[in-house]
Amino acid sequence: MAEKEAAWYLDPYGRYQQRYFNGTEWTEHVATGGEQKIDPLGASSVIPIATPPTAFAKGGKAAGVFKFLDTAGPDSRERPQPSLRSAVAGLGGAAVGIGALTVAVGDDPSKSKVIIFSLVVLAAAWALRMVVKLKEVQSAAVGMAVVAIPTFAITATVDKGTGGTATGFVLAALFIAAWALPGFKSRNLLLAFGAIALVFAFGSLTSTDQNRTERCRQYLEDANFDALDSECEGVYLLDEPAADNILPATFTDNAGDQGIIYLVGGALYLGLTLLLDRRGHRGTGTAFAGAGLVSTLVGTGMLVDKFGEQWAPLFVLAVGLVVAFVGSQGERRATTWWGAALTAIATVWFVAVQWEPGTIVAIGGVLIVAGIALVAIPLVDDPIRAALKAGKDKDATPGLPPPTTPAT
Repeated sequence: MAEKEAAWYLDPYGRYQQRYFNGTEWTEHVATGGEQKIDPLGASSVIPIATPPTAFAKGGKAAGVFKFLDTAGPDSRERPQPSLRSAVAGLGGAAVGIGALTVAVGDDPSKSKVIIFSLVVLAAAWALRMVVKLKEVQSAAVGMAVVAIPTFAITATVDKGTGGTATGFVLAALFIAAWALPGFKSRNLLLAFGAIALVFAFGSLTSTDQNRTERCRQYLEDANFDALDSECEGVYLLDEPAADNILPATFTDNAGDQGIIYLVGGALYLGLTLLLDRRGHRGTGTAFAGAGLVSTLVGTGMLVDKFGEQWAPLFVLAVGLVVAFVGSQGERRATTWWGAALTAIATVWFVAVQWEPGTIVAIGGVLIVAGIALVAIPLVDDPIRAALKAGKDKDATPGLPPPTTPAT
């Protein structure tokens, strides 16, 4: 087995999910569900009767993805530590990017000029990342890229107010490419933006032509009757948009379809977060946790009116519990608290719908009942979580902390 590189592989003993092979022999370092342990049998002279071929199997595309993440370094495995200096520097870089684009474009922001200078700002940000190793400067470069990428994508794809789907796909491609390629590699903020843009792109596919009415109205104002006749058959043009419509009709007409896309996308991202956390890639998981949270909240907001007065709070309650579960499993504070907030809002809402309080005293009663229900939820959850943890840890060696990932 000496021809195999030092890495984590499926455990040939069958005791754990993975065992570390140091390039010469199997070691006592094992992992299950992304949690590393010590297996004393691994250090013995006993070897498997036959090493199954699956131990060194590549595992298809999923294994290829995780192998790529393994090359990303600590940024893929470790969640970013909050840093005031990096945060302020990143915002400063964004301000520099906006200012540079404003100065370069000037009072005549032609499309070609905006595209060129957005690429210039992006190139400057990449050069800073590659050349200057000062942490604050590198954070500022990420901020510049966060400004330059959407500026380029929107300018290049939007034409006369149209281009939602194309804009979303180009944004997703650019952000994900920046995250994957040298320079900005493993900057998980960029991956999060790319994931959100991808959901936006698919969501816009479900809507009708969002700007058809506006475009036809413009044809009418410009007296372009040839275009009006050829493109606007069947479009009813009001003199002015309805005054009582706060949101655009195209949004309200298609909110249900788009909401499903956002909710499904959010569920997929939260599922990826769970998987990445269990595989030890908690840094990359943070990107999908953020994208999943945003997509889920947007989708929930779009769909909540579709469920009616009785079912809407139960829908929000289910979403909140799922989000909180994902956050608690990965020890993610923001995700857990957002899920808990949705759960609390939905519980109070459900009790209020059933009670229909008409006095201050009744409102207080609603809060008391909802509060008792919220206290009961974790009481029910604790035994379930304890049972799952007991089953997960039954093979662990007591008293031994999980080792760090062995160096390859």
